[in-house]
Amino acid sequence: MARSEPPDGAGAVLSGLRQVLGSFSGTELPAMDGRELMGAVLSLESLQRSLDAVKCAAVQRLDSTGATVASSGLRTKGWKAHRCHLPHRSVSRELRIGSAMQRFDLLGSALGDGRISADHVEAVANASNPRVEDSLVTLQADIVEFAERHRFSHFRSWLASLVELLDADGAEPDHGDADQASMAADGQGSLHLVMDLSGSDAVVAQRIINEETDRQYRSARHEHEAAGVAMPSAQQLRARAVVELLRRGAVADPSSTRTAVEAVVNVTVDERGGPVSVRSIDGVQLDASSTAVLFCDALLQPLATTTAGDPLAFGRTRRWFTRAQHKALAARDGGCVFPGCDQPTSRCDAHHVLEWSRGGATDLLNAALLCRRHHRLEHSGTAWELAVVSIDDLGEELLEQHRRRARRSGLQPSGQVRVWHAPDGRVLLAQTAMDHHPPTRVPHAAAGGTSISGSRHGP
Repeated sequence: MARSEPPDGAGAVLSGLRQVLGSFSGTELPAMDGRELMGAVLSLESLQRSLDAVKCAAVQRLDSTGATVASSGLRTKGWKAHRCHLPHRSVSRELRIGSAMQRFDLLGSALGDGRISADHVEAVANASNPRVEDSLVTLQADIVEFAERHRFSHFRSWLASLVELLDADGAEPDHGDADQASMAADGQGSLHLVMDLSGSDAVVAQRIINEETDRQYRSARHEHEAAGVAMPSAQQLRARAVVELLRRGAVADPSSTRTAVEAVVNVTVDERGGPVSVRSIDGVQLDASSTAVLFCDALLQPLATTTAGDPLAFGRTRRWFTRAQHKALAARDGGCVFPGCDQPTSRCDAHHVLEWSRGGATDLLNAALLCRRHHRLEHSGTAWELAVVSIDDLGEELLEQHRRRARRSGLQPSGQVRVWHAPDGRVLLAQTAMDHHPPTRVPHAAAGGTSISGSRHGP
């Protein structure tokens, strides 16, 4: 971070504080026992609150002067984020707290004294509105007292009840005008998405996301029990739920077994037609795993160019599975073939078992349906590998599982079987439509009757 020297008086104070903290961290802290560390942590928290009060007040004061615009052409938020290498949301929070401290002076004093935290001030700022602000200013002493005596979650609930009591008339009907969303790509393959929803939109979104998160949890639990895959965290499950909902909503025909076109990518090829690099349409280089996932199916429109940047073709090539093949895969696989996964065909990609770039054919024997998460898993180098093997190469236990699965549906076991090789050395049968859609009645052959025909073969 580039530093600017503060005025002489402030510079001496800050320099002395930095030296004291450095000495404390380097010599005193390592020698403390548990009880002393507990006291130190509480003291440092109090000091941090005082620093937060000064920092937020300074940032707000700087913003009101317009000095950063005159000096650099940037508002305070952009200027500090640039100079200190911070996310914009961090500086926005400081400005919001600084502004609240001006309106609620007693809260600002309590923050400076270390009695309450910046989170308390921010909570009041977020809860306040023009209809109740004057009343909240009058009740500042009570707000500080409650904040000092209760845990933060209780304080936030109490504050919401207080505002609801003060705001007897309530807000105007919510038509979603207050809804906001921000989205930013960091240029390194990650996307940061933040949404603020209110009213009915918030209720509906929360219900939909929670229901899909619950479904993702059940799916992860099945995978854990069937294949030993580690259970994801709650945050990971919620992220998967949001991505799945976005992907599902983008499908033009929800009943289709194919997904909609999702992206346009720029594929640079050499003189033999081999891919040299793959970039998104805005120029971000895609990693090998992401490229492999996208290139397995017609999920994108590839813009093929020479190394000089001249377009060669736009659209799909023969390396992708046809619509008829997708229908056949839907009938055979019934959904994702990863053990325990319950994703249906409409949420799956057609995957080349032997990659097309390594000579794999675009035919049904070399194809499998994988949901996006397990598609990425197969391509990510995590040692999970899908393969097609002869029935003669199956172990006794797997062979019996394969035969039993076929018998349940009144089919003859096929001679070629798709299996998963797990990182720990286990071999698991890939799922088929018989796993996703078990028979609703006992097949004639399994019930003791005579098989009608021996020409039908299971996957």
